[in-house]
Amino acid sequence: MQVTDFHDLKDTALRSFEERLQQAAPGRCSTAEIEVNRLESQLVQLYGIAALMARRETELGRIATIWSAMIPVCDDFARGVQEVCAEHPACLGSYDNILDIRNKCARLRDLHS
Repeated sequence: MQVTDFHDLKDTALRSFEERLQQAAPGRCSTAEIEVNRLESQLVQLYGIAALMARRETELGRIATIWSAMIPVCDDFARGVQEVCAEHPACLGSYDNILDIRNKCARLRDLHS
């Protein structure tokens, strides 16, 4: 896997997230919560892939690049979830978790820069 693949995986995940939300019955909080949790899980999986890639890398600059690539992924996931949270406040926990992952990625990027 290449660092550039994070962008493609992010786009696919967000597109699927938006499609499933559009197909859901209006006002169904449980559907929104399920979809937000699914998106959060996908981010956790991408974080795990990034961690595995970073562990296998020997050059600090490349490790920083891996974590740098994850930050916009987290930002875009957070934006998508934030819009849903405006109508479904029960999703705020997932939003906070996504921001926590983003902050971890930023700290790891800074650590290896």
